[in-house]
Amino acid sequence: MVVSIFGASGLVGNHLLLACIESNSVSSIHVFVRKPLLIKHPKVSTIICDFASLDTNKDKIQGDVVFNCLGTTAKVAGSKEKQYEIDCLYPIKIAKLAAANGVKCMVNVSSAGASDTANFYLKTKSDMEIGVRESIGQYSYNMRPSFLVGDRTELRIGEKIGIGVFKIVDLILLGSLRKYRSISAQKVALAMLQVAIEKPNDKHIFHYDEIMAFAVEVN
Repeated sequence: MVVSIFGASGLVGNHLLLACIESNSVSSIHVFVRKPLLIKHPKVSTIICDFASLDTNKDKIQGDVVFNCLGTTAKVAGSKEKQYEIDCLYPIKIAKLAAANGVKCMVNVSSAGASDTANFYLKTKSDMEIGVRESIGQYSYNMRPSFLVGDRTELRIGEKIGIGVFKIVDLILLGSLRKYRSISAQKVALAMLQVAIEKPNDKHIFHYDEIMAFAVEVN
């Protein structure tokens, strides 16, 4: 497969990039970033771009699958409007450009609970899912993890505390609440790659149990 990754510098995106490098199923990786990554590999081509001006690189969004790992917070983005742009509008734009180049599959990092709700973040992710689906079509897949666990480049005190809390809370999240269990970013990345390889027809939303089922080791 020839793949494109947006958000490779993030928690899930970095694991996904490493998984694609190790996978025999992936022959070429186009990484779209705002600044160069430290990872260098013969499979990897880095495209430095401003996501607000994706049209200037539209011809490079090609291949078999696009992985969308873009995500931020209102605090980091500077406002809810900017967060919505990054988490929703950019992925939809990417999907439209990819589809115009013949890409038929896109796998997104969304969120558990994504829906048309009053919650800004969950509605943002829901809008993203709908917009990407309308652009790409049948092979649009959405990972819906809850609390992501992994080593981030920046220290987030709230998340450090959250890891400890979720270790306890996970034990009581049973039945329909299992989808809200914390999960490692690496598992999400492995599941994204496997879903892109298999392209299931019967499932397009992946919560905790489905992510874990698809999170197979790279080969």
